[in-house]
Amino acid sequence: MSVEVYKLIRAAGSDAGEFLQGQLTQDMERLAQSGSLPAAWCNPKGRVITLIRLLMIDGGYGLVLPASMADSVCERLSVYRLRANVSLDVADSDWACLVVNADDNLNKLEKLGLRPEQEMNACRIAHGLITINVGIEEACVELMGFTPDLDKAGISNSAPADSLRAAKIRAGIPEITQLNSEKFTPHMLNLDKLGAISFDKGCYTGQEVVARTQNLGSSKRRLMRYNAVSTLTSGDKLSDGEKDVGEVINVIGSELLAVTSVDVRDKTLFANGVELTPVPVKFPPVP
Repeated sequence: MSVEVYKLIRAAGSDAGEFLQGQLTQDMERLAQSGSLPAAWCNPKGRVITLIRLLMIDGGYGLVLPASMADSVCERLSVYRLRANVSLDVADSDWACLVVNADDNLNKLEKLGLRPEQEMNACRIAHGLITINVGIEEACVELMGFTPDLDKAGISNSAPADSLRAAKIRAGIPEITQLNSEKFTPHMLNLDKLGAISFDKGCYTGQEVVARTQNLGSSKRRLMRYNAVSTLTSGDKLSDGEKDVGEVINVIGSELLAVTSVDVRDKTLFANGVELTPVPVKFPPVP
């Protein structure tokens, strides 16, 4: 069973790496060394269209993103190909993302040489598959690959999709969908802290805005993690009791991520009368 909330865009062709280098916040030259990296695709105003998990795959590159964004992002990226030798297509049922967090399946990954180190963005590649560790303190792994290779590995989902989303919330990893696309800059989403931005690569779409924020040394709004006493919805507004100070981005049960003003980061906030308690997030060292 795949996690149907994610799909894969395949990018192939002799110009694929150079093309993606000019579009995404990540340095594609680093991908060959790591096998997998987080990235974002921004509009010219530096607002994040979607977040992407970059992969090295046979014949080119893989862009993993929310399923609801895949077709529109693929079509929109294709507009920028011009005369470049790049092909873009969305993989259908031949590709899947599994959630692995049960001990027996984690042990299977270990035997296959596919269990990544316990650190965010750590990954392993073997048997045509790739695994990525979700967070720093939690044993939750994304296993991605094409169906024949997954079948050979004999590992099935050990958790529903919401468990993966919840693990990402606890790790401070946001997910951008149609609900919040093109509303936030990479710094607002803490992508600089999550290793999803290269500040020494060449130009890319939205780079001027991202570089300006980095050079100023601060962002007035940042992504924060909260616990709520009852369930909220993405898009709900956060208040400090007097005025709106933020917006819910992702939520699973009582756990959520929201972009808020940095001057209220340690305060209890409210949304629709629901009390929100701030929870610290531990970020990994950024290379």
